[in-house]
Amino acid sequence: MKPIVAAIAGVLMTSAAFAVEPVGSNMFNTDPGFDLSSLDASNFYSVIEPKAKEEGSLTFFDFTNSFGPLFSEHLIPEFEAKYGITVDYIRGDSDAATQQLIAAHNAGNPAPADAYFIGSGSIGNLMSESVMANIPLVKLLPNAGNFDERIATVTRGFAHGGAYLPFHRNQTSILYDTRVVSAADVPDTLDGLLDWAKAHPSQFIVTSPKGGGSGSGFLQSIAFGKVTDAECKADLVNYKLSDDEAKALVAKPCMTPVWDYYRELLPVVELTNGNSDTLNLIANGAGAIGTAWEDMVYDFMGRGLLPPAARQELIVTGQVGGGDGMFFPVGGEHPAAGLLFIDFMMSHDVQLEKLQINGSRSARLDIDPAASFTPEQVARLIPTDQFMSRALESVPNTINSALGDYFVANLLRQ
Repeated sequence: MKPIVAAIAGVLMTSAAFAVEPVGSNMFNTDPGFDLSSLDASNFYSVIEPKAKEEGSLTFFDFTNSFGPLFSEHLIPEFEAKYGITVDYIRGDSDAATQQLIAAHNAGNPAPADAYFIGSGSIGNLMSESVMANIPLVKLLPNAGNFDERIATVTRGFAHGGAYLPFHRNQTSILYDTRVVSAADVPDTLDGLLDWAKAHPSQFIVTSPKGGGSGSGFLQSIAFGKVTDAECKADLVNYKLSDDEAKALVAKPCMTPVWDYYRELLPVVELTNGNSDTLNLIANGAGAIGTAWEDMVYDFMGRGLLPPAARQELIVTGQVGGGDGMFFPVGGEHPAAGLLFIDFMMSHDVQLEKLQINGSRSARLDIDPAASFTPEQVARLIPTDQFMSRALESVPNTINSALGDYFVANLLRQ
């Protein structure tokens, strides 16, 4: 057993052979035409696969643009070849699809799709409107047995018990050019980054917190690394805070170390208005270290838009990330095929292929890129041991917005 796998073996989720129970209720909120209460991971395929093949097709909704080629050219054809089930693939806006599903449900009409890949920001509406089936997919689906339980059962503060399965994980990072700063010399602490930036003015490229996700992620990571007050630190992950409470939080004295850090950093860095702008400056040699998204760096390096010498790391106090998931809707017209499709997408091989093609991380605990990727592909990713030990969940949207607004009003305008 590899060391990484051995270290986490004790927290792997297992697919125990017992019938699943509805999440947060004494009854399921959907009737797919077969007995959910008798299903478990051990009989899933024997019950669901024949029914899915009899249905013969399903409709799958995807809210992304970047995953289009992955689904249409790779994953969907692989599913169709394996099961002989046709997939009608549709794409669109996450919020619009959520509202369409809610409207269909309220009108007593079938769900527009049988399986959904929806942004995590929609999960509150999905749960409050009871359009996401309250089935603990993480326990039911055989291919969901090796997911990180924390990530697989709670999303953006909503405890859904595994009804919304993490398909895609993203991660902010620190990008550096080893032609200028070696892996041995690159700073891996916040204070180290500040010292390096002071010694190398304009060589640390930072995306603005209001200009791109890598910038807001870096600001969040500063907050996690610099806030020491226990109550304040707990509030950073409090999803119940209102907009006004979040605004009050970021202005509290306990947040002073965060703003003091940025006030020192800002005069010696190059601030950009977008994630691509930051990467392009690194690529053109106008900077040596920058804030980044792991999957974006992976893509840029694969297309030759960043030098092969580029590398990524996570600072020791951690950096934030997030992700989006798939769910089974209430009222789908092809329920068995929908369930089988989601199970397929959670499999080890699909999650590994997704990482290889898109640089999209997985919540599975048994994914080790070094075991099957080329050295060049592995070098484009954050080191796996760092990803496993230093990845942090993003703060709630209310706090993230408040952090960015405070930054603009009190730092940029000074």
